[in-house]
Amino acid sequence: MAAGAFIGGPEVEALEAEFAAFCESPYCVGLNSGTDALRFALMAAGVGPGDEVITVLHTFIATTEAISQAGAVPVFVDIDPRTCTLDPARLEAAVTARTRAVIPVHLYGQPADMDPILDIAAAAACWSSRTPARRTGPSTKAARPAPWGTSAASASTRARTWGRSATRALR
Repeated sequence: MAAGAFIGGPEVEALEAEFAAFCESPYCVGLNSGTDALRFALMAAGVGPGDEVITVLHTFIATTEAISQAGAVPVFVDIDPRTCTLDPARLEAAVTARTRAVIPVHLYGQPADMDPILDIAAAAACWSSRTPARRTGPSTKAARPAPWGTSAASASTRARTWGRSATRALR
């Protein structure tokens, strides 16, 4: 920060490499916002006008903003009241021929139940991303969320414990 080199350069490259290693991912790209991280991931997956992206209402506006910016239509699935994350039992009914992606949101330290979500997404030939709000990195549900899905987008604010927006492609 003292050098003012927080947009590109060796400091950002080092952060991207460290964050990718922390997340057990081969890639990490630092961006200006979590909104752009989601939007670029959707666009890279080929999501566009006329497509539907399933997510939850219980999220920050950036999730649906990124879907709209990619030209797609958000389709909402209710949350599991125990975890406040996407309810896999309600997901399958929301999938249509126009569904191209599912964005579950990990929230309040609770990861979404990704195994059934990924099974449903795979059966529908959907791309899957996740937004690990205040919950980043690999591992199990007992620790950090595993690198589930095609990509993940994480964003930083002063309320969070790390300081840079990032998106990463997952295994």
